[in-house]
Amino acid sequence: MSIAYDALVCGIWVANESNEIVLLSTFGKELRRFDTGMSSVRSLTVEENGLLIANGWGEFRRVARDGRAIDAPFRLSETLFDTEGLHRDADGSFLVVEDDPSRLLRVAPDGSVLMELFGDNFTPPMIEPQGVTRDPYSGNILVVDDNEGLNSLFELAPDGRVLSVSPLSGYGRDAEGVALQPETGTLYVGFDSGAALAIFDWMPTEITIDTPLERGPDCAYS
Repeated sequence: MSIAYDALVCGIWVANESNEIVLLSTFGKELRRFDTGMSSVRSLTVEENGLLIANGWGEFRRVARDGRAIDAPFRLSETLFDTEGLHRDADGSFLVVEDDPSRLLRVAPDGSVLMELFGDNFTPPMIEPQGVTRDPYSGNILVVDDNEGLNSLFELAPDGRVLSVSPLSGYGRDAEGVALQPETGTLYVGFDSGAALAIFDWMPTEITIDTPLERGPDCAYS
């Protein structure tokens, strides 16, 4: 499962490794569903004109919010294959997590790798990263590690320094997706077991950047 918050439609996009994407309200009500034209969508992120989706095997595609294809399938970067989580950052670059091997990457729009960190080297190790997002106020990167790892939320500084690790097993099994509604500090974590979505109040451990990032528009409607 991959999830992404979208302020323009005030909802959470959900991909569950099928050909379809679902839009949920921030309270979990289904608002929209469409066929992506991709046999399986493993990860997705929100962009200005729609969504960037990936099949987890190196192929990416852009679609509008109503499901219309914006462009043909393409490779975002030659280094990306096992894409489990994807987040478009405020500067236009992409945060990507893969689990074989365990990697957190920052990839420029032209596909060049700007940062590559290996989760096995973290303390504690991040073995199976599945979803990634970023808190625009603190600058911290949030990654969920699934049941093959710690089933926990890793809070990381922009350079990969581990700030906190929050166990998630009390709320669900097999954490796969993470999204943040920045204007409310609401954190969403998706679990594969039971296709469940847990909702939390989010407070960063510390501020790691001098100037807040662009957080996008306020929620368009409630």
